[in-house]
Amino acid sequence: MLRNPLLVPDLRELIQAGEIAAIRDFFADQHPAHVAEVIEDMDEDEGDTILAVLPDRLQSSVMSYVDPERQVRVVEPMDPVKAAALLHLMSHDDRADLVNRLDEDRVDQILRHLAQAEREDIRRLASYEEGTAGAVMTTDYATLNPNLTVREALDRLRHEAPDRETIDYSFVVDPGHRLLGIVPLKRLIMASPRARVDEIMQLDMIVGRVDEDQESVARKIDKYDLYAIPVLDASDMLVGIVTHDDAMDILRREQTEDILAFGGVATDAEADDEPYWQGKLIGVVRRRINWLLMLFLAESFTGNVLRFFQGVEKSMPDLSLYVPLLIGTGGNAGSQTVSTIIRGLALGEVMPNQVFRVLRRELLTGLMLGTILGILGFFYAWIFRGQNRPFSAVIGMTILCICLWANSVGAVVPILARKFGIDPAVVSAPLITTLVDATGLVIYFTIAKMVLRI
Repeated sequence: MLRNPLLVPDLRELIQAGEIAAIRDFFADQHPAHVAEVIEDMDEDEGDTILAVLPDRLQSSVMSYVDPERQVRVVEPMDPVKAAALLHLMSHDDRADLVNRLDEDRVDQILRHLAQAEREDIRRLASYEEGTAGAVMTTDYATLNPNLTVREALDRLRHEAPDRETIDYSFVVDPGHRLLGIVPLKRLIMASPRARVDEIMQLDMIVGRVDEDQESVARKIDKYDLYAIPVLDASDMLVGIVTHDDAMDILRREQTEDILAFGGVATDAEADDEPYWQGKLIGVVRRRINWLLMLFLAESFTGNVLRFFQGVEKSMPDLSLYVPLLIGTGGNAGSQTVSTIIRGLALGEVMPNQVFRVLRRELLTGLMLGTILGILGFFYAWIFRGQNRPFSAVIGMTILCICLWANSVGAVVPILARKFGIDPAVVSAPLITTLVDATGLVIYFTIAKMVLRI
């Protein structure tokens, strides 16, 4: 469904009439995010046309909000001089990402029209390994000399502000560009104009490393409520910053990957934040089919368990009536536990070396839940279904044992996955549910044989 149904017909008329000036006027006072939203609502060619004819500064801002494929489609056919001018106006981290998506020969044609310092900056940012802080940081930040007075520092920031992504923090560096401290803008404004920067700078700094995982850096920004975090190299030189808005994007992408992997929709490498209606059906099928095939094969084990205990079922036909109740209880208990543990691992609340502590806690949880549900199951089978007490006891004991087992599996498997370098979200709820289904049946029929002496 279109988000801007009243705008689209008018825009289509302007595009068909070739009214470039009118299109530019149409978006002149609008926020880049809203412009990008309108573009995404248009047909592919129409959206590309709008983006290509926007004024340079607005176009550079809108590029940060549209999908990467559209960025490439618009920039590839551009005259190299115009493309270079666009890169010059874009934020440093966004233009490095764009360069990484373009053909290398095309990049060479464009970069030769930029100043050497900009070329080096783009090449350096584009060279960092994907998924690290270096790959998402920007070099567009304000620095101060520690010997400046507050008055001089404010004059300098006033001059640099139009060309900086943020001046909420100023980073104090020595001549070797090593980070000495941070000065929040509020502290600078509140200080005496005659005070020196090194007298008011903040020394207790939260920093990231250029090769550190980008999610780890984003978590620091979220935990300490920072506007930006400085990124240092191995020699403690300041090489860039990761801003709060970039951290939000990182966490959203990581959460999307976890949710898709957790649901068995995609692996970590395949997951992305592609809007639902823009996903191609063949891609959706490709991402889902592997997990479904694996779970299909895993569920066949459940059938083998039923065949193995076929004699037990024939001796006591009523046993099969309670299979959905029991495996549903186990699957839900396992899913709840694995969800909780994966969240704890993601937030750093649960550490891989705490496996026995986590297991003890989840066993106690499973014991309490199993006892409550087991008692309810006993009375359900005895009073409402008319079963005898030994049979009802089988239902109650099975629920207790399945809850203990499901909580144990749901607690241990994600932690072991993290220890072996596997994304815990990939060890998804469907896989845990399938495992608990099969083993729950073994528990059920084994207890029935022992109690009912079948």
